[in-house]
This record gives sequence, C-alpha cells and structure tokens, in this order.
Amino acid sequence: MKKFRMLKSAFRRGIVPTVISSILFAGLSASGIAVAESIEDFPSKPIRFVTPYPPGGSHSLHAGIITTVAEPYFGQPMISVIRSGGGGVVGAANVAEADPDGYTLLFGDPTINSLRPQVEKLPFEIDDFVPVARINYSPAVFVARADAPFSTMEEMVQFARDNPDDLIYSSDNVNGWTYTVFELLKVKTGTTMRGVEFGGGGPAITNLLGGNTMAYAGAPSVVADHVESGALKALCVTDNKPWPTMPDVKPCPELGYDVVFQFWRGVLVPAKTPQPIIDKLSAGFAELVKDKGFLRLISSINSKVDFADHETFSKLFAKEVEDMAAIAKSME
Repeated sequence: MKKFRMLKSAFRRGIVPTVISSILFAGLSASGIAVAESIEDFPSKPIRFVTPYPPGGSHSLHAGIITTVAEPYFGQPMISVIRSGGGGVVGAANVAEADPDGYTLLFGDPTINSLRPQVEKLPFEIDDFVPVARINYSPAVFVARADAPFSTMEEMVQFARDNPDDLIYSSDNVNGWTYTVFELLKVKTGTTMRGVEFGGGGPAITNLLGGNTMAYAGAPSVVADHVESGALKALCVTDNKPWPTMPDVKPCPELGYDVVFQFWRGVLVPAKTPQPIIDKLSAGFAELVKDKGFLRLISSINSKVDFADHETFSKLFAKEVEDMAAIAKSME
C-alpha cells in the first residue's frame, strides 16, 4: 500500500521513472538480489565524519585534524561534516539513521552516547551505535574569567556558598559534558550555581570570554590557550593526575574536590554495520593515530592520543554505560 501511494504521488508529480527505480532497487536489496560492495573494495568513495557539535569546541578541533590526515589510511578522503543541534542530538540521529555501510561515522562522546539516552527521550538508543575506535580522552579543566571574583577552586566554591545562584557558568547543553561536571561539583560541595546552556563548547567559551558568564569547565584543547594568554584562570582538572599539557593545574581531588570525569572522543557507526567493515575502520584509525603530522597537530591543541581499538573500546563503552546509569540516578 505504501509503495502504491508513492507511485500515485509520483504520477502526479511526473517523476515516475525515478520513484519506480528507487522502489525496485529497495526491493532487490531487501530480497538479497542486489550485489553489495565487497569488503575488499571498501571504501570506494569518501567517508563522512560527522561531528554533532558546533565549530570551535574540542570535537570540531579534533575532527578537523583527523580528517586532514585520514586519506592515506583509508584510501579515500574523509570529509568533516558539522551537524550540530540539540546539543549533539541532531548529528547523532543523522548517523543512527544512515545506511550501515561504513560511509557515515559519528564522532561521539560519553554524554551523547552513554549518558543522555538514559535520562532523555532521544530519537536514538545506546544500542543504535557500535564503537569502532576511541581516539583519546580529556578531563575537563575548571576555569574562571580573569576578572571573576575568585581565583582558586576553593574561592569559587566559597563564592557559590555565600552567593547562592549568583555564580553563572557557561554550559554546553543539558546533560552534556560541562553540565555533568558542574552537577557533580554541586552535589559534592552542596552548592548552587546557575548554568547557561549554549549548545556546545565553542559558543560556551565565547560567551565566557565575552563576559556573559563567570566560569566554565572544558577540554584543555579549548581552554589552554586562553589560560596562557591570561584571559582565563585555571582552577583544577577533573582527573586523578595533572594533564601533560597543563602540568601546573592541580587535579581536583588533590584540592579536596572529588570530581573526576574523563571525556572520550571516539568513532561509532550505525548498528548492523558488517563486522569486517568495523574491523577495517578500526585498523585504519589505529594507523592514523601514529601519523607524525597527526601527532604534531594534536599536540598543538594541547591534546594527546589514547587509542583503543574496536574490541577494547567496546568493553570500555559497556562499562561506562553502567557507570553513567549511576550518574543518571544521582541526577533524578
């Protein structure tokens, strides 16, 4: 019936041949008659690398570097696609709905892939994606604007205690990375602060620098240059050890604040992508992260590589989903 309605509509619009061809092709594919591209030939066309956040944040910075050096390791260009909206939802949904053929990749993270699907009604589920490779991870660095009325983590927390809801910080989106980090801080310290969601790290840091907010928590790749220039003050890093490119910034636990959150960046594909394609993509990224140009560019944005292949990443991801369930419960 659905095909009949499509044909009827096509007759009215004069596009019968196109629609008939599409329907016949779909039917052949569904019945297994159509011959798919062989695994040996994959990839035979450019690969879309979808970043679900706006330009200027850590994701877009890393994606630009990855796609710049990717072609020799995959035999085809890798095209960086910014598909922002909904704090990552639009881009992730776009990939979840794509053909599971290895030509559309999601540059994902723990909030959009393992936390938010547990606390929000989204157009995709956790199981709609399969992990391919983790490129790296970053902790968040709590920072304050240079003219903020606090210069240390202790002073910021005390300011929040003395001035409930007066501390306004930049956030990415509800249940996003910065949102989660500040929620953990508020729970651990019993303070209240107000976050303003800007939809991504780029707009969030822009509004902080523009004087619209007082604080932020973002990746070293986003905040380090502004700390070095003196525009921002680094307060602590959400890891158990100092970050290599910001060695003078103390870990939050060392200062008495049990806030540890590590934000990975990884490649995922739609569920039902054939395993041989997943393995081929994973192997390609394993070689890419050894590229000298890639490593030089990654270092230039105060980041580093912490690669995990498909098998390892899948295990880490499964464990993280369990951990995020506990965080989601604490947010109820």
